Amino acid sequence: MTAGAGIPPSTHFLARDGELYCDGVPLSRVAEEAGTPTYVYSGEAIDVAYRVIDEALSFAPHLVAYAVKANSNLAVLARLARAGAGADIVSGGELARCLQAGMPPERIVFSGVGKRDEEIEAALKAPIRSIHVESIQEVDAVERVAARLGVRAPISLRINPDVDPETHPYIATGLHHTKFGLELAVARGLLGRVLASEALLLEGVTCHIGSQIGTASSMTEAVEITARFARECAEAGAPLRSLDAGGGWPIEYGDETRDYPPAHEFGQAIREGIARGGAADLGLEILVEPGRALVGEAGVLLTRVVFVKDQPNRPEATAKPAALAGESKRFVIVDASMSELIRPALYEAHHAIVPVREPATDAPWRPADVVGPVCETGDWLARDRPVPPLGPGDLLALRSAGAYGMTMASQYNARPRPAEVLVEGDQFRVVRSRETHADLWRGERV
Repeated sequence: MTAGAGIPPSTHFLARDGELYCDGVPLSRVAEEAGTPTYVYSGEAIDVAYRVIDEALSFAPHLVAYAVKANSNLAVLARLARAGAGADIVSGGELARCLQAGMPPERIVFSGVGKRDEEIEAALKAPIRSIHVESIQEVDAVERVAARLGVRAPISLRINPDVDPETHPYIATGLHHTKFGLELAVARGLLGRVLASEALLLEGVTCHIGSQIGTASSMTEAVEITARFARECAEAGAPLRSLDAGGGWPIEYGDETRDYPPAHEFGQAIREGIARGGAADLGLEILVEPGRALVGEAGVLLTRVVFVKDQPNRPEATAKPAALAGESKRFVIVDASMSELIRPALYEAHHAIVPVREPATDAPWRPADVVGPVCETGDWLARDRPVPPLGPGDLLALRSAGAYGMTMASQYNARPRPAEVLVEGDQFRVVRSRETHADLWRGERV
């Protein structure tokens, strides 16, 4: 099975002897031993993705702080930590996960607009590298907690550069109307107070304009604005250590109408933005916060067909031409759903769907909706997607599902969350067991 229309190319998910493999492991074997639905991750693909971004930033000292929200499995975190990555977290739970996985706290930065006092305290006690503050009230909270603990809190001011990343509006985070970051005027107004505080240490400045950034030029623009502010901070006496360019490095899903810039172009964009902003001589360490770029293409959601349902069309109720009026609407009903992968229902996101068993070369493909068993009309994984002949028991793999899949999974309709599997060469291991029915009411009382 080769990459075709709508199927992103991959060196880690390829057909061999008529079936789809993840590196050296046939996905049918994973389904047989671990069941379905199951998330399957290629460890080698994660390693390669990390090396690509690491190399793109080789022009300066840097830290790749992985955005934990993309995939927080302990095995994934531990693998990235061993490779040299840090972590970008947005909750106390993500901090706890990172520490449990062996992530060095000095490589962890804490983003997010609503940190509670207990989360700030846990971060300072770890102690992590930096807390990214995004409002005046958050500066108040961090200063108050640090003073109570008798420590000096390392912080970074996250500015909102009001730059359009050319992406889906739900994942654009650097525009004026979003909840993230400080307006430049507000950040400037805070500078004197922060520098005078005995409980705060201005470690860096940061920005983040969104996910799946469409052009490298938007990264350059945002970093230039951030670098210019970094220069202001340094000249005011701030002991700046870092400039954080945020995340947003894109991956292919298979429905792109244009090519995304490769990683080295984003690295060059950051370098150019720092130079344009007049901060090249400050000797700042560069931080970036990629999430899906490290794990997205490394994962698939493995699912099994339950039924195939043909819904006859009624000529009097359809706007289709008469020649098509007799065609039926096909639904491929699988055991995965919006409970396991909500991105299609939430964003109308595209995930390429590949049959695990390679169909015959002359097999007739026809459009179908691939849907789950959840009791919602919005429970779909693909609409009008060409698929080969399928029947109960056939296996499908939803590609580019390593990011924002399991971390956004739910137990809706009392569905136990799926297993997660990590492939290492020609072996695999279950790195998260499938939930049981008893797990559904864990912690509840009758």
